[in-house]
Amino acid sequence: MKGNIQTSTLAAALLTALSLPHAAHAQSSQPQPAAAPAATDLEKVAVTGSRIKRAQVEGPAPVTIIGAEQIKREGFANVYEALSTLTEVTGTVQADVNKGPTPNASPLNLRNLGPGRTLLLIDGRRVADYPLPYEGRGNFANFNNIPMAMVERIEVLASGGSAIYGSDAMAGVINVILKKNYNGDEVRIKGGTTTRGGGDSFDLSWVGGRTGEKWSATYGLQWSGRETLFAGDRPFVDSDYEPGSRVKPLVNDAWPWIWGVELIDLGNKRRVTPPDGACERFQDLPLHDFIGNEGNPPEFPGYSCTQGKGNALWSLRNGSDNKSAFGNFQYEFDNGMQAWISASLWDSEGESRQDEALRFTLLDGRGGSWYDPQLGQRIQGRRAFTVAEAGQRKPFLFRTNERSWDVAGGLRGHFGEKFDWDATVGRTEYEVKFSFPAILQSAIDDYFLGPQQGVTDDGTPIYTLDQNRFWNPMSGDAFRSMTTRGHSSAESWMNQAQFAVNGELFHLPAGPVGFAAVLEAGSQGYRLHPDPLTFGPGKQYDQPGGVNQGGGDRKRYAAGVEFKVPLLESLNLTAAGRYDRYKDDSRKEGNFTWNTGLEWRPVDRLLLRASYNTTFRAPDMHYLFATSGTGTQEDSDIANCVRRDLQPSCGSQDLYYRHDISRTGNLKLESETGKSWSAGFVWDATDNLSLSADYWRMNIDNQVQDFSITDILDLESECINGVPKEAGNPLRVTPGSAECDSIVSRVSRSAPGTNASGLPDANYPLGQVRSVFSGPINLSYREVAGVDVSARYRIPTTSWGDFSFAFNYTNQLKTNTRRDKGSPLLEQRDDEIRSFIRASASWERGPWTATLFANRIGHVNGDSYGRCAPRLPGEDPSVCGHVDKLKAPIYFNLTAGYQMTDKARVNLYIDNLFDEAEYKDPYKMFFIYANERVFSRVGREVSAELVYKFD
Repeated sequence: MKGNIQTSTLAAALLTALSLPHAAHAQSSQPQPAAAPAATDLEKVAVTGSRIKRAQVEGPAPVTIIGAEQIKREGFANVYEALSTLTEVTGTVQADVNKGPTPNASPLNLRNLGPGRTLLLIDGRRVADYPLPYEGRGNFANFNNIPMAMVERIEVLASGGSAIYGSDAMAGVINVILKKNYNGDEVRIKGGTTTRGGGDSFDLSWVGGRTGEKWSATYGLQWSGRETLFAGDRPFVDSDYEPGSRVKPLVNDAWPWIWGVELIDLGNKRRVTPPDGACERFQDLPLHDFIGNEGNPPEFPGYSCTQGKGNALWSLRNGSDNKSAFGNFQYEFDNGMQAWISASLWDSEGESRQDEALRFTLLDGRGGSWYDPQLGQRIQGRRAFTVAEAGQRKPFLFRTNERSWDVAGGLRGHFGEKFDWDATVGRTEYEVKFSFPAILQSAIDDYFLGPQQGVTDDGTPIYTLDQNRFWNPMSGDAFRSMTTRGHSSAESWMNQAQFAVNGELFHLPAGPVGFAAVLEAGSQGYRLHPDPLTFGPGKQYDQPGGVNQGGGDRKRYAAGVEFKVPLLESLNLTAAGRYDRYKDDSRKEGNFTWNTGLEWRPVDRLLLRASYNTTFRAPDMHYLFATSGTGTQEDSDIANCVRRDLQPSCGSQDLYYRHDISRTGNLKLESETGKSWSAGFVWDATDNLSLSADYWRMNIDNQVQDFSITDILDLESECINGVPKEAGNPLRVTPGSAECDSIVSRVSRSAPGTNASGLPDANYPLGQVRSVFSGPINLSYREVAGVDVSARYRIPTTSWGDFSFAFNYTNQLKTNTRRDKGSPLLEQRDDEIRSFIRASASWERGPWTATLFANRIGHVNGDSYGRCAPRLPGEDPSVCGHVDKLKAPIYFNLTAGYQMTDKARVNLYIDNLFDEAEYKDPYKMFFIYANERVFSRVGREVSAELVYKFD
């Protein structure tokens, strides 16, 4: 089968040497026949993980190679979808439904060490970071802007690569190899949809090339897109009254962040009953009686018009319209020197919605409440705009416009007969423009409240609510007068130059000593440009996800060497060392890393291997140069919960609320350092069966990470109350210590016994949280370890056709973290996904091909894992039924193709064959009712493709 993953044992031309044939050039759609191992006859190629060119490309560390044709045959629409199923990608990242201000970007998380610790290369060159920070914190590489049409293959080194590639390669390297030396033209036209409705997609590409005696040119265009898929398109997740069936009897109310139209009598702590018929006048805002959740009474009982389908506007999968172009030209001079230049351009428009419908609190930012003479009480008013009022869904959506480009060129030549050299220069840029819906608070207050009529004796402002306006849908003109669109932007860039040389130094009895050396110089930078009306004295509205400010530049220099020494004919030693130096306006920093490895082949068909690497990562630029970040976040107020002796139920509505957050960068951060090692074997058991297994382990010292807001609030409680949140757990801090002083200073509260507006409230004996300050710090330690196993098998050609099978398995055996040197080592393996499997079975007979692909994601914890299951009415409350992990989802893809003529082919793709979409965490009571990073809500997708080739 062409296009199966060849782990560790295969690269480039060697892909045909084992059990499953793999075409070396992605433009060939025909399967290649199996070949007997003949490594000594192969052309020398460069493989990710080493700069030395060698015919026998097996290395001491495993490298996974996935070809463009394989990506298509396994049913994936783009590069990111395929890479995210590799078993080495053991860490999850934000799903589309929760991406906030980076909706059109997709990072990867190799070995669960974090997205920023995976280095993305294009033809061995670094790319510019995504300009907007991941989760508002750190920079990362976007794997969603790599057009499929330009990819020949992708090489994945899932172990420390700093000694070869420098910073950002702590978890590994993903090197995307582009098409070159292409001859002919190929057009692909593809269209698809989901069987549950919505999510239509299309893909049109043209790739071509010409070659001459001394030159070659490769070019291509691609246009692809998909329709935004909303929760409203999937009835099983669009309503807050449809949680998992197990706890449905315990969920009587919409959660507190889902508003409709409601007035709250703060004096009597009750909702004001809407006038007769008011709720019926709004779309999807039925009258609802609040009686509480999980047996807890509501903060404000009574009636209001509440969103019955408050989730309908969330995007389950974001929409996009992508256009790209690329080209590569090479020319060889008479003296054997070669010149080349390549360029690519990617332009994308994205559409998403990761927040509730536009909503507001009257007088928000000015106390959030008023005394109303008409009602005779202190009142709070909350309201959500509806699609019916806006007249369409468009005003509620986030939009991104992105453009990235990359231009590089260079010369290649020879020093005598033993050494090759390569000189490269390039520049890459990335720009993002972000448009978002916003409300004009002053216009809202004027529309519903009119002018202020004075203040009460306790300082509460006096207004009279226009109840006719409040309890009736507004006109489209009124909606537009109270809303607007904000605009932010960001850009990043990178310049780089490299000179590399490789060849053979001299011969030992066992063979030649390989050598490579590299010199690199580069600069990079980024700038964030938030909407000036979202912060500062002139602030008029909020930006969803918060405001991030910052920007900086830095220079990078590096020098490295690598050796391959044949100790015996069957035993090779590799060693590499590299020095990187970073320089910016505030600091200079140098790091030396090295690695070594052994390859032992006691017999031709067996390789035993081991490698050891030291790694480092220079501090993320936004961790250093963020100047101000503000936003809001919902958290449990642990300190007040413990003080009121309500634990472990700290998520009740009066103790789980939204507060302000802020962060800045930290110029005192140290570089992360680490180690990684692996050991294993590759065994070609027969001409048709190959097996491999590797154990790996990685650790990071001084890990840089934002001080978690949730962790700050947990530790603040321990500092204030002197007891842990849950009885029996150890204290992590010492009350009265300098550490506690620092933690408590990060939390701003109102006066004891008052709420955030400064008014008396017995719910907050310690005061209500107003804001929490966070920022990046160096954590002490993180370690991960696991095993990778793979197998390839091919049934020799039969009358029924050719059959081939592939299997990959990864089990993450260890995930440990330590917050600081005085903290205990926390085992988090059970908190993460532990195992991953991908497998495929392929068949070819004459013009027909078919592939069945399966991807299994191991069990993951649910929201109530390890706790006592909620007791339903009639069940014994003294019996504790421990909540287990969620099911392990398995997704199947089926593809089939038919070669109609020498030039024309049709393909059929069915993704998520068995329509897995509706699974819910039995104990999760809010959107999207399961771990959104693991469980898909899209369902089955079907698409068809026509491929046509011409000269």
